[in-house]
Amino acid sequence: MTRPLLMLDHDGVVVDSFEIFTSSFAEACRRVGLPQIATGDDVLALFDGNFYESLRAAGADDAQIREAMRRTADVLRIAMSALRPFPLMPEVLAELADGRYLVIVTSNAGDVVERFLKRHGIAGVAEVAGAEAGRSKVAKVEALMARFPGQAIYWFVGDTAGDMREARLAGATPLGVAWGWHDRERLEAAGAERIAETPADLLTIVAPELAADFLGTG
Repeated sequence: MTRPLLMLDHDGVVVDSFEIFTSSFAEACRRVGLPQIATGDDVLALFDGNFYESLRAAGADDAQIREAMRRTADVLRIAMSALRPFPLMPEVLAELADGRYLVIVTSNAGDVVERFLKRHGIAGVAEVAGAEAGRSKVAKVEALMARFPGQAIYWFVGDTAGDMREARLAGATPLGVAWGWHDRERLEAAGAERIAETPADLLTIVAPELAADFLGTG
């Protein structure tokens, strides 16, 4: 029997990468001629919608976007030892994988995500749909959903307003996390169906049949 599909973002959901990503991306923008993206708040604002569309709206061309992302991915590879998963996320993902087909859908480079998962022994992620698989999360989510027809609900777990909006546009149900890059109010305003307060809440919301044993309430 095929496990139901569950889609998750990476940065801000699985990995605590805010400081490293925002500082390295702002520096990359400065170097490629985008000084208008200079602070953590500037970078955060790019995630109110599709990250790449926001960059274009801020004045970046495709060459600048490619180079800024290349530089940022290089920093993330070098700084891999400083990146950490959010507490309990590895255990929750391993539990979810018993009953769900887990796919990480991210604007980050796929190899950066895969290296991080391997480094921290995070099991259960079946696929990574990274930047090289396309810039639109809407398109990537739609393609994944088409491979798993007939589900009553397709959860997309994200931490930014852009995640919530792109999930809605794709026909998925957006689930925000309270420990990520955008706060609850921003997520709810963008259409979050639910908010998980802790990683353990993910189990209760998306896989209640797995939650009881994991939480010791069964």
